[in-house]
Amino acid sequence: MPGRSRDNRDRLPDFYLSPSVKERPIDPQVRSAMEQLWPWFWSYVGGQLGDPDRAGDLAEEVAYRVSKYKSQSQVRSLGGLCRVAAMHFVASTKAKERRIEFRGLSQEIERGLGESTSDWQEVELWIWVDQVLQGEDREIRLMLQLRVLGHTWDQIGKILGLSGGQARLRFWRALRDILGDRGST
Repeated sequence: MPGRSRDNRDRLPDFYLSPSVKERPIDPQVRSAMEQLWPWFWSYVGGQLGDPDRAGDLAEEVAYRVSKYKSQSQVRSLGGLCRVAAMHFVASTKAKERRIEFRGLSQEIERGLGESTSDWQEVELWIWVDQVLQGEDREIRLMLQLRVLGHTWDQIGKILGLSGGQARLRFWRALRDILGDRGST
């Protein structure tokens, strides 16, 4: 559009940096250097990541890292250090985000998995049973977890010091009691 600058500086937000990041105060000289770099940094983030509005959050992380480095080492050019740190941080952020692959909406993913609705129904049933047992005895919940893992009633009984039949009977009685309580309310 005519009359607009190339890097869209009329949208450039005001510079703001938190006084501290991760409970570490930002060095005043680093804050000043980042403020001077702000127009460049905002434009750079927009060009590299496609979203200049993320520049504020990224600037805080860069300022935090530079402040930490400055407290441990002597720095000749703080502006240069901030610029190089910003470029490296944005590049690593871009590389990290490039590894995340978009797969589509959840419905598309489910369609791509095939027709295994019985498996999903079984999982949903176990989740429901687990939620129903939420307030129950620890032993009953343990029985459920062991059954989900594929243990036999004999194995479960051995773990709990019962026979397999006693474990199964105790579990089913607890379920019957729960269903009885839920049905009467």
